[in-house]
Amino acid sequence: MIDRLLTEKEAARITGFSAAWFQRKRWEGGGPPYVKFDRAVRYKEGELAAWIDEHVRRSTTDMGST
Repeated sequence: MIDRLLTEKEAARITGFSAAWFQRKRWEGGGPPYVKFDRAVRYKEGELAAWIDEHVRRSTTDMGST
């Protein structure tokens, strides 16, 4: 099954980050994975959810796996 493709604005709404944050992270690296069709940028819903899960921490000393 194919994940729903989210626009930058939809991904921003889900995460609480701004669209500009997503643009900056695409340039810098370190943001969620994305797909690009010509100039259209999309985020796979499942990969965005997995990226969010990778950033879950249990305490301030928990450095996580990334």
